[in-house]
Amino acid sequence: MYRAHLKRILLALALLLFSVSALSQTDDFNLPDLGDESHQVMSPMEQKQLGEGFYRQALVYMNIVEDPILKEYLDKLGNRLIESIGLKKDSFTFFLIQDNSVNAFAVPGGYIGVHTGLLLTATNEGEVASVLGHEIAHVTQQHIPRMISAQKKALLPNLATLLAGILLGGQATEAAIAITSARSIDNQLTFTRTFEREADRIGITVLANSGYDTDDMAAFFLRMQRANALHETNAPQFLLTHPITTDRIAEAKARAANYPHTAKNDNTEFLLIHAKLTVMNMDSAAAITLFRQQLRKNDLFSLANRYGLALALLKGSKYSEANKEIDILLTEKPDQFIFKILQAQIKSKQGKHKESIKLFKSLYEANKSSLSAITYYVEELGQKNNYAEARKILRKAVRKFPNNIRFYEMLSHAEDEAGSKQDSHRALAEAYALIGNYPLAIQQLKIARKLGSKDDFYVQASITAKIKELKAKQTLEKQK
Repeated sequence: MYRAHLKRILLALALLLFSVSALSQTDDFNLPDLGDESHQVMSPMEQKQLGEGFYRQALVYMNIVEDPILKEYLDKLGNRLIESIGLKKDSFTFFLIQDNSVNAFAVPGGYIGVHTGLLLTATNEGEVASVLGHEIAHVTQQHIPRMISAQKKALLPNLATLLAGILLGGQATEAAIAITSARSIDNQLTFTRTFEREADRIGITVLANSGYDTDDMAAFFLRMQRANALHETNAPQFLLTHPITTDRIAEAKARAANYPHTAKNDNTEFLLIHAKLTVMNMDSAAAITLFRQQLRKNDLFSLANRYGLALALLKGSKYSEANKEIDILLTEKPDQFIFKILQAQIKSKQGKHKESIKLFKSLYEANKSSLSAITYYVEELGQKNNYAEARKILRKAVRKFPNNIRFYEMLSHAEDEAGSKQDSHRALAEAYALIGNYPLAIQQLKIARKLGSKDDFYVQASITAKIKELKAKQTLEKQK
């Protein structure tokens, strides 16, 4: 009996997490008074811990896209949205998942996952922003804590693990199959529909405050609804988890009409990102053919199509041809950051490391806080075995991006190659800790402590303190 009840709760919760609808109203962005209802069942600290726990498992089981240009784009877009409603930059964590389904989801603590299929299906940045705005609203309005409050605290133990089990389940898509069966749970569905409408209302405010055209919401979901009508057996995933009705699209249009349509958003960067994702999802020969055809028949998006062609040529090891395309792009847009990155990447693949190092270094020096500039420059330094310089940059980078696992892994390698074995193990311990593998993190720290000099009291004390901290976290995890 209890297990069946728990399953119903979890399915309903999963339904909320996987929702991607984005329709709204014109009310100001005002949080309701949730003190008694949500904070009693889950404190802000518990929400943060839940989100962190879920994200650690997502890093292990989901196919997270590590490409720094794509990550940087998503962060920039997400921060634009949250800052528009007075939230602090980087207070949310946005991550991209390699999955062709059209989907996104939110988890307490400000963790929002976006499938690559969503970006590929959208036709402009405003459509993507409309979905993210809706998901941001789920977090700010504390919908999951409010849902759980109806079940008291029954779900709090191991909730991060339970959430991950639903959302991941070996393969994230399997969860969607389970979620569809939750539609029969009338009480929970009625409860989540209330939250969906609230997220719709807040979401459109987020969109408007960020300078996007509010019509983008209805336009995106109307197109998805039409696609579903044509392909009923292969519906977009968000339509399976949250059906888009004609009424809701009509509501979106009505609400959008209350906003001035003066937004003039530049979609150049979105189109370039769209081209990059397209190349990632195709073999090089097919991508080359596609973008050459696009260039011949569509001048409107020629910049993005040429960029896609240059990427496809690079992927297909056609370096000379790729160089020609990037030269055309840089002639037209000499200051475009990702064109310069691609130019340097082509030089590197050609073995022209002096030229590529120079290009990557200049990009880094001009953009020292850029995830892409740091990543590509350090990788190129590694190609030239300049690990001393690489570790110097990475030591600064991990302070700037303390939750970036990849930077800690790169730092561990650079420290090892530069001869600093102790620091290599310490960096690797940080990487393990970030994914919640505390036993391996502690093991690495113990190795580091043995490698150090007993006379270096500060370092030894620092390592011992870190071991103590991780053991405490490990104990806390076991108690949940």
